[in-house]
Amino acid sequence: MEYSKRLPDTEFEVMQAIWELTPPVTTSILMKKIGNEKGWKAPTLISFLVRLEERGYIRSEKLGKERLYYPEADKDEYIRIITENFINKYHNGSFVNMMNCLYKDRKLSSEDIDNLLEWLKTRY
Repeated sequence: MEYSKRLPDTEFEVMQAIWELTPPVTTSILMKKIGNEKGWKAPTLISFLVRLEERGYIRSEKLGKERLYYPEADKDEYIRIITENFINKYHNGSFVNMMNCLYKDRKLSSEDIDNLLEWLKTRY
């Protein structure tokens, strides 16, 4: 699946809820998980689900009166690609430029430095 474009925030929140739940997921389960707290009515949630299905992030099947939803997109892969696109677009593809931007006026904690060094050791 190609994740060249970032999902709109609300659709990402619906997708996040789907990823957190055990499939299959129903509209009523999603209303309890996210819809009610957002103040959505079921048709609003269904509109988001239709868009996600059209884009290939989920698939659905009808079982009696209920529609069952399954994630098709992998969460870790989506976040990796969207993050990579962000770094390429805003930081010239440089992890160091991104870190300089994030920590220009503050310092990394000792724990963060230790974790970063450990991460670098295990990867390179």
